[in-house]
Amino acid sequence: MTRIILILIFLFQMASAQDAKNYFYNPDAKIGSELYFNPLTLFMNGSFDILRNGGHSKDITKVNYKIAIKNVWWNLTHAQKAIKQYGTNYFLSEEIFPVSIRKDKAQYFPNYAHHMIGGGMLYVKTAEWYRSQGFPYPKTASLLTSTAYQFLNEVVENYGFEGVHTDPIADLLIFNPLGYVLFEFDAVKRFFSKTIPLYDWSLQPVFTVRNNFLENTGQQFVIKYDPGFFDDYSFFWYWGIYGIAGVTYSTDKKHNFSFGAGQVVNRLKTKIRRNSRVTVPDETDGALGFFYDIENSLVASLLITGPGLYNVRLNIYPGLTEIAGFKPGLYLGFGEWDKFIFGITLAHFPLRLSIAK
Repeated sequence: MTRIILILIFLFQMASAQDAKNYFYNPDAKIGSELYFNPLTLFMNGSFDILRNGGHSKDITKVNYKIAIKNVWWNLTHAQKAIKQYGTNYFLSEEIFPVSIRKDKAQYFPNYAHHMIGGGMLYVKTAEWYRSQGFPYPKTASLLTSTAYQFLNEVVENYGFEGVHTDPIADLLIFNPLGYVLFEFDAVKRFFSKTIPLYDWSLQPVFTVRNNFLENTGQQFVIKYDPGFFDDYSFFWYWGIYGIAGVTYSTDKKHNFSFGAGQVVNRLKTKIRRNSRVTVPDETDGALGFFYDIENSLVASLLITGPGLYNVRLNIYPGLTEIAGFKPGLYLGFGEWDKFIFGITLAHFPLRLSIAK
């Protein structure tokens, strides 16, 4: 824990120097995912991301938070012991270094893509949001927000299990702090905002009162790349539990339509290996994605999966219409996975109500 404390102190010291430039947050957005973004929606999507993959109950009242917090904390404060019990070589080859592409040995992939790159970008974006709202120490506020949701993410993932689990060690003690430090460098922020732009296209959480289910949660990121030899076309990669790659067509460098194909993780499977818990993708399915954004603020997405589980998910983000001062959006999910879910969303409100059957 000493190293982590030193890193946190280092970050708090850097928090005294507040940037004036926004790299990732657009405070002037009037529509879409940028209008919807704030620390509370970030907290909901980040904390409960794992509920959408079919491996956990979506009933957030059934999570034994006390036991899960105790177990995550034990692994973090006994990291060397936990790694040794799991196997140092296995930990390094599966969680840290990309030495295998087998899905049961590639836990490192979300560590780099999601926790370090995505988490680092969101740390900066959240600091920019706090600064736009006049908070005196936006980086400090962002650091606390990011640490809180990432810790709760591990808690929700670990509920129902007691014992060694090295995933929180890799996430919370290595890759998340690396992301914070990495994105403190202006060159990194310029690279992921200009050269290969990275955007947060996370979902719109909806709560179903009938069964206490939290639906449609999760962090999704997209990278766009313009090779420079197409006037109106560029490439994109959309990732979270979905991994979709494709092409973006821009009508006027402002309104963009994207289409891609790839895979989705339908379920995570928990295995007990070497007396330790390991979570790996158990089922994947094909996925098609259609996206519409305005100046890279996601306005609508349509995700279709199959043939293993035929399912359709439609997200329309707030801002397209205004009713009595509100700018509602909606979420619609139906098929073998979701059955039927309909939710109304509101800008600047982190949790929405849904109707499910």
